[in-house]
Amino acid sequence: MPWISSIQNNLYMRATRSVWQSQASCVDFDDELIYKPKIGPCQFNNAEFKTTLNFSAEGRFTGEKPASTGIAVIGDSHAMGWGVQDEETFAALLQKMTRRPVYNLAVSSYGTVREVLRLEKSGLLDKVDTVIIQYCGNDLDENKSGQISGIEENRKKFKKITTGKQSFMGVLRMIRKTYGFAFSFPFKRIKAAMAQPARPTMAGQAADDFSSHYQALMAVLEKHPGLRDKRILIFYNNGPGQRFQSFPVGKDKRLPNVEFINVIVDAGEYYRLDDHMTPAGHKTTAQQLFQSLGKHK
Repeated sequence: MPWISSIQNNLYMRATRSVWQSQASCVDFDDELIYKPKIGPCQFNNAEFKTTLNFSAEGRFTGEKPASTGIAVIGDSHAMGWGVQDEETFAALLQKMTRRPVYNLAVSSYGTVREVLRLEKSGLLDKVDTVIIQYCGNDLDENKSGQISGIEENRKKFKKITTGKQSFMGVLRMIRKTYGFAFSFPFKRIKAAMAQPARPTMAGQAADDFSSHYQALMAVLEKHPGLRDKRILIFYNNGPGQRFQSFPVGKDKRLPNVEFINVIVDAGEYYRLDDHMTPAGHKTTAQQLFQSLGKHK
């Protein structure tokens, strides 16, 4: 029932969910990126999964690298592989399909600004001729600002992120608020629907307009000359059923080396409580990206 699902989802997301970048055992401070993956293994568990993430200077482990020109994957938690094992990420699967090295440099909660900066700082740009960017709707604010904070400000942000655990009483208060929100949610939705005209929807949810996202995203890419000789494929993953209006599929007119791809993942290929892909969702994503890589070389 939607009402019960609302209670479950909000209780999980607001009170009991572990966040990868909040675990001090998983991240190190970075002057510009705020945090970056700690080299070595990292345990990351939630209600629907138990995973071990392994990182090196080349990103999350994707298997032994073939000897050829590679592909870099950048993005946020969806591309990093939140909720799946190393070998189950679409980056690892893509490496097996293409028989080319795939470097998974995606990091949870990064916007495109930090994603590209991480790629540049990795020293891997000269080893790749293709960059796959997984875009998410929450990248917009970071991309609009286009700014990297100073080192002292980033230290404060890092401390807040990694020491933000609530007290027991704080958790209880959050649970109480969550149940209140969940019980009132159906009535708020009905009231909002009656007060506002309907918006175009896809997969049962309101679709966000991509035009503002596009402008900010292109502005970020244009600032980095090191990307100009790379083939860049961009697709979005906003979670189950979340779509964009006016998402541009095909070759970009503004930057001729950029191509937008519409990757479709079924809602059943996401965790029911969490908003990240299951291993099946990563497999679907890898298959569609593999097909796109073979086109318009």
